[in-house]
Amino acid sequence: AVVVQEGHILGIEAAEGTDELIKRCATLKREGASPVLVKLSKAGQDQDLDLPTIGPQTLKNVKDAGFCGIAVHAGRSLIYNVDEVCDFADENGLFIQGLL
Repeated sequence: AVVVQEGHILGIEAAEGTDELIKRCATLKREGASPVLVKLSKAGQDQDLDLPTIGPQTLKNVKDAGFCGIAVHAGRSLIYNVDEVCDFADENGLFIQGLL
């Protein structure tokens, strides 16, 4: 995962995990358009056992950090509790975009 704002990478996920990446990048935001969390599969990543995953807590963290949304790998990601995620995104003006 990475956090991007207006073409600048604010952070890259390391061993800390996605939630900590979001928290770290909340402190690195710049003026202008809000950052976006981007979660994609890595080259060679096991598509049966290890897919990029987002869930309600991911959306809550994104909102709390002041991001505008999340982009995930279309067809190669999991959305845990999809109804709650979509409802939360709609209620809070966040987007979820699938990338090919």
